Amino acid sequence: MDRLKCSQCGKHAVAFLYYTGKHICSSHFIELFEKRFRSSIREFSMIKKGDLVALGLSGGKDSTVLLHCLERLRNDLPFDIVAITIDEGIAGYREATLGIARKEAERLGIEHRTVSFKDKIGKTLDSMLQEDQSRSCSFCGVFRRRLLNDSAREIGADKLAIGHNLDDLAQTMLMNIYRGEPLRTGRYMDPQATGPLFVKRIRPLLRTPEKEVALYAMLRGIEIDHRECPYAGNALRQSVRAQLNDMEESHPGTKFKMLSSFLEMEPLLRGRQEPDFSTCTLCKEPGTSEKCKFCQMKEQIK
Repeated sequence: MDRLKCSQCGKHAVAFLYYTGKHICSSHFIELFEKRFRSSIREFSMIKKGDLVALGLSGGKDSTVLLHCLERLRNDLPFDIVAITIDEGIAGYREATLGIARKEAERLGIEHRTVSFKDKIGKTLDSMLQEDQSRSCSFCGVFRRRLLNDSAREIGADKLAIGHNLDDLAQTMLMNIYRGEPLRTGRYMDPQATGPLFVKRIRPLLRTPEKEVALYAMLRGIEIDHRECPYAGNALRQSVRAQLNDMEESHPGTKFKMLSSFLEMEPLLRGRQEPDFSTCTLCKEPGTSEKCKFCQMKEQIK
């Protein structure tokens, strides 16, 4: 059986991109991937010369690929990067990804910092969930977001880069609807809409399908860890991911269409935040009630 050939140059193809209807070789795939990454940064004015960019580096494929892409971008656009890893304290899982994060940051000569739940909150995620794992992602999500934002703000970062890809964006849109919180879509791109204490988040991979992130890592020789968080099975996101993948298989292009819908909706929703944000009486950070969600959950785990 003949190998499939690249539609552009005739070399051995490594992927079929259904949205272009063409097969593509490794060199043309890498070129396409990096061009799309850079065009996303230009389109949304994500980074400017002289910025200090904090990167949420988990050691998973998305954030590790983003680390390498940002480092390559610095050849043409001078800016600084500091990688920040949040160690939740998940035995048998976080140690491996933390090792990758440290190694890849060192390999590229990028400053790397680790912030742990144990040090900042007083407990590891494992110890928080000894009796009940049903709220694992709720606790983890709230605490991770706060510690990432606090760490980025402490170093004076202008931007906080997150490795969310096209699949993540589509999943988040559906989750906001399922939870009855559609207006949250209006602050997905700009959490600063809720207050100046939030470091502006950027998502340079928002136009890139998850599978293509993994393929890019393989072709570039970037080490990634494919294991899944042991608590992921409790997450709504897992169900939404399965639904979207089924839709993508039956109706190719679904995720790209959701991105297009998001880009049309987001400006209309951006100024309609719900509810009004106030100052938490305990930590003085923005919240939607007298006590912010972070402080409420800290009290619960005690």
